[in-house]
Amino acid sequence: MFALLFAACSQPKDTQLAESKTQTAQKPAPPRAMSPEDTAKYMELGDDLVSTSKQVISTALVDAMEKGGVKYAATFCNAAAYPLLDSLSKAHHATIRRVSDKPRNPKDAMDDEEQKVFALFKAKAQQPDAEAMPIVTQTNDSTISFYKPIKISMPTCLKCHGEVGKDVKTDDYAVLKALYPNDNAVGYKQGDLRGMFSVRFIATRAQTH
Repeated sequence: MFALLFAACSQPKDTQLAESKTQTAQKPAPPRAMSPEDTAKYMELGDDLVSTSKQVISTALVDAMEKGGVKYAATFCNAAAYPLLDSLSKAHHATIRRVSDKPRNPKDAMDDEEQKVFALFKAKAQQPDAEAMPIVTQTNDSTISFYKPIKISMPTCLKCHGEVGKDVKTDDYAVLKALYPNDNAVGYKQGDLRGMFSVRFIATRAQTH
């Protein structure tokens, strides 16, 4: 035992240095400082893309609700909403997602960076009369991210995301649970922060857009 302890404590300095470098290399890259000009540019670009995405999805959802109510709209979301966002993503050389800390679909769960940004939005939402503004960040891999909060802005939203048995009809929720067995996206009230848009650009491609 003493021999093993001695061997472990007397590793060559070169080996210890190599291990230290490896551990440092594995740490996530810190955000880069962006110039005011680039920040304004991607703020505008991200906001335009989110507005387009919201308009496309909202129009399709309203049509689906009018055709068959929550049950039909839920089926539409399950089958068509993601292809719509994928199509917009390809057209604008970006990755567009709607993410939440209480996702309906596990695909919409937040990664580590998104969780940190959303925590800032949630803290802002707790302040009276405060409005959470969009955020732009850049990481060392040249990915530029745009984040914008999503709120429960209309009573119609509560038909799918409100309190089950009150805002969300029990039979409608049965359809939602059949489509999304791990659903967590209920229990909201109007004005609540439900999630955020996460838009990520590859800087070299976004600059030529």
